[in-house]
Amino acid sequence: MLRACYASVPFGIAALLPPPGVGTTVPRVVAGVLAVLLVSGFATRLAALVLGLTVLAVLPFASPLQQSLIAAHVGGCAAIALLGPGAYSLDARRHGHRVIHVQTRPPDRGGAD
Repeated sequence: MLRACYASVPFGIAALLPPPGVGTTVPRVVAGVLAVLLVSGFATRLAALVLGLTVLAVLPFASPLQQSLIAAHVGGCAAIALLGPGAYSLDARRHGHRVIHVQTRPPDRGGAD
């Protein structure tokens, strides 16, 4: 769900760019491709990192309120990059689902020496 929410943001960010021209076509296409990668869960970590950097490139064109939203989006992209793709993704199917097991141990009381 988190991937789907963050994948929808680049289309709103693309609306901040100047009218379509030679210089703005590439960021729009990159944002669209990265959004599809995030939704499908394919190359999630890389897609989240590149999407965060792409969104940072739009920062000069944004208003102050939009800049704070963009900064929050970049933080979310960093979180997705650190957390990974999740259980329901193409990456999990390709590489196997990773599970971290935490075993609790009783505290060492020190006494029996």
